[in-house]
Amino acid sequence: MHMGLRVFALAVLLVAGGVSQAFANAATPASAARAFYDLYIKEQVRDVPDDAARKKFAPLISAELNKALAEAGAAEKAHFIATKNEEPPLFQGDIFSSLFEGAKSYKLGQCAIEGPRAYCDIDLTYAEVPSEKPTTWTDKLALVKRAGGWKVDDIAFGATWDFGQHGHLRSTLAEIAQYGKE
Repeated sequence: MHMGLRVFALAVLLVAGGVSQAFANAATPASAARAFYDLYIKEQVRDVPDDAARKKFAPLISAELNKALAEAGAAEKAHFIATKNEEPPLFQGDIFSSLFEGAKSYKLGQCAIEGPRAYCDIDLTYAEVPSEKPTTWTDKLALVKRAGGWKVDDIAFGATWDFGQHGHLRSTLAEIAQYGKE
């Protein structure tokens, strides 16, 4: 019985601590992309992620993207204080996808490795209710290979509609971070 408890405790530790560590050390671009989008779908983060949300994504993203998210978050906090919360945030909606409402599901497309970088097509879908016609689009995830595995470094937004998010995540974050620096 005593041995059984040790095995159980070890299993709990591996599941609790090992899952995020496994995601953090993604061996392939595809496994890194899946880990990121699994967390993205689960968390449904909107606007610029706060510190608590950013910490959840930190093992999956590059240090540079994490820094850009932190700088944009600091700008959002400064804006909130300066406007006494009488104005909307600098960025509203889903920061990690082309659609304001975000995605409810994803499908990993092709991944192409180009040296220390990789690019994965991510087919995203949003429908408020299952009976309505879904909105679908493809964003492109950019990853970098680090000593600890593949990390998400940027997202190229693939919106084909007027009010979708266009450009790249890192560019959007840099624009937000400029608040108060002009």
